[in-house]
Amino acid sequence: MTPRKPRTKKANTLKPLYHSIGWFCLKAALVLTLTLFIYLIYLDSKITSLFSGQKWQIPAQLYGRSLALAPGKHLSQVQMLDELQRLQYREDPRLSGPGQYHVSGQTVSVFRRAFDFPAGHQVATLLHVGFAGEFVQSLSTGRERQALTNAQLEPQLLQHLVAAEQEDRELLVLDQVPKTIKDTLLLVEDRDFYSHHGVSAWSVLRAFWANLQAGKTVQGGSTLTQQLAKNMYTNQQRTYFRKVNEALIALVLDYRYSKDQILEAYLNEISLGQFKANPVHGLGLGSKLYFGKPLAELRPHEYALLIAIIKGPSHYDPRRYPKRAEDRRDLILGMMRDHGLLDQTQWFAATSQPLDVIPIGEHLKGRFPAYIDKVRQELRELVKDKTQLQNGIRVFTYFDAMAQQAAEQAVLKRVAKLDPAIEAAVVATDYQQGALTAIIGGRNTTFAGYNRAISAQRQIGSIIKPVVYLTALQQPQRFHLGTILADTPLTLKSGSRNWSPLNYDKKFRGNVSLMSALSDSLNIPTVRLGLQLGLPALQQELQQLGLEREVKLQPSSLLGAVEMSPLEVAQLYQTIANKGQYRELATIAAITTHDGAAVYQRQSKPQQRVDASAAYLLQFALQQATQSGTAQSLAAQFPRQKFAGKTGTSSDYRDSWFTGFDHETSLTVWLGRDDNKAIGLTGGSGALPIFSTYFQQLGVNSLFRAVPENVQKQFISKTNGRFVEESCVNVLLLPVIWVEMPLQQHCD
Repeated sequence: MTPRKPRTKKANTLKPLYHSIGWFCLKAALVLTLTLFIYLIYLDSKITSLFSGQKWQIPAQLYGRSLALAPGKHLSQVQMLDELQRLQYREDPRLSGPGQYHVSGQTVSVFRRAFDFPAGHQVATLLHVGFAGEFVQSLSTGRERQALTNAQLEPQLLQHLVAAEQEDRELLVLDQVPKTIKDTLLLVEDRDFYSHHGVSAWSVLRAFWANLQAGKTVQGGSTLTQQLAKNMYTNQQRTYFRKVNEALIALVLDYRYSKDQILEAYLNEISLGQFKANPVHGLGLGSKLYFGKPLAELRPHEYALLIAIIKGPSHYDPRRYPKRAEDRRDLILGMMRDHGLLDQTQWFAATSQPLDVIPIGEHLKGRFPAYIDKVRQELRELVKDKTQLQNGIRVFTYFDAMAQQAAEQAVLKRVAKLDPAIEAAVVATDYQQGALTAIIGGRNTTFAGYNRAISAQRQIGSIIKPVVYLTALQQPQRFHLGTILADTPLTLKSGSRNWSPLNYDKKFRGNVSLMSALSDSLNIPTVRLGLQLGLPALQQELQQLGLEREVKLQPSSLLGAVEMSPLEVAQLYQTIANKGQYRELATIAAITTHDGAAVYQRQSKPQQRVDASAAYLLQFALQQATQSGTAQSLAAQFPRQKFAGKTGTSSDYRDSWFTGFDHETSLTVWLGRDDNKAIGLTGGSGALPIFSTYFQQLGVNSLFRAVPENVQKQFISKTNGRFVEESCVNVLLLPVIWVEMPLQQHCD
């Protein structure tokens, strides 16, 4: 029997070594497991906190007015079609879905999109609008064409109030996304999305094989959940730690939230490029940025391109690299065909389409800096909690793209013929609503600089005269349109100096009627009347009409030696035009949260600041100014239409003004230099042509006023301003506020 060899010392020492290594590995595994467990708890807390709260920056969205439709509304068919073009509606005789319209004779049929208006949600609706000239004749709905009394189109998106380098997006709800788009997205980005648990080894292998067969990268291995994790929770550095972190976050997301919640978050988070300094996130805004319309209205070749861009917004930018973008779009369309999302005919039609991408920035339809400036000013007053501006509130304004376009074209046409130093400002209003519909702050209408419409305080010249005459007409026992005023030399002492006002033509007419003095803008009768009334009465009348600050008045103020901004002048004439009813002019009509809850609703009730009958008489005189007075060129250009208005020229021809109105719109125009030097233009030769061009562009709703009950026509002697019999000669037939005043027994 062979004796057993004794164990060596080395063998005896291995067992404790193995034992130590084993214990070390077990401890390390426990530490790693515990660390991973603690880290997962940390991730879970972090992810839950962010995902369940306010996930994103959502800038405030500014909208223009909703185009109201009703029988009798002043709106032409051409203007209706222009509005549909601005809203990116598409001509389609089938009218099979929202965003489509069709023209048949004098009728425009439009499948209006659904929209969350301030008053509540309105579903997509088929409307039929019949036109007769410049007015809506009929309004009906549905295939059966049931009559409607009113309807409205959704408003135009003007701007996102987004700070530099802040994320920009429009929130989508998953139910708003068409199934075909969701299916295509998942086909390209994550086919197993609804079956894996956030991470998928099979997706990595399948992507590797697909890329190997194609000879290029056509699929990614990361799941959609991992992509969401990368965008929301990790940085963009390409490291192994980031990849591991993404996978862990994806597992937590998949455990904590439903697949639909994750998909909805992905649709709102995914990067789709950049507009100016702002990254664009989400398919909602991406659809607007590239195609100018809602996601639900995209056709296969459009949403295939949008999904193609996800892989690399810079690399596949369709504006910079159209061929590269088209190739990837067609690759995705091929995948859609191969997996039954498109048939052969649809695939061929889609691949035959151009990219159809709109120019950069077209989704916001231009820049209106002067108007936006006023909106921001009002927002500072209305929204005290500034965090709301980053929570996706929607601001509904009175902005009218038709009015803005008409004002811009009118200004550009006029200033092109003038000295480059001459600036311009325009304020357009719907005076019955007290609504600011368009604002221009300078001759460069798209420049976001000094806003002359709001900030420029300039002498207003004869623009102030109607305020003087209105003060008088509210005293019917003393004054009426036929009251005689003296147009004779006048000298006033002002301290150690004498002031002798003159008329524009330096002539004296003797005795003139109050109406003639106003319509012909005579200076001397105005000064005499103003002094008779007293400067305190003028100050009070200015405040009644809407001037919110006190101005220092002196006799020369009766001829306009008082400074106001175009906006302040527009406010005065809002009350004059609106039958003496004051409404503060504003840009903002309503504010809601992004899901439609009311934040602010304007409650602007008119205040009767001026006697309605006196306002009627003043408007009568201002109509005469546009027929035979200082603005009579309007009668030649619009022979069948009626306006009321007033020219204004400051001393030494430094400022040219005109303000006037038709039945619904008031327009205030100013021309001048920033250095206050003379421009050599009167109100009639400078500002009035802009007013005329504006209404040539927009159309006129002729001014009509019902006669107040206590106003009636009366024969008035031109010689002494007394009421006389119809049989007398040398008389005027004028409306007057009826008071007990005896008729003159004998004619002059």
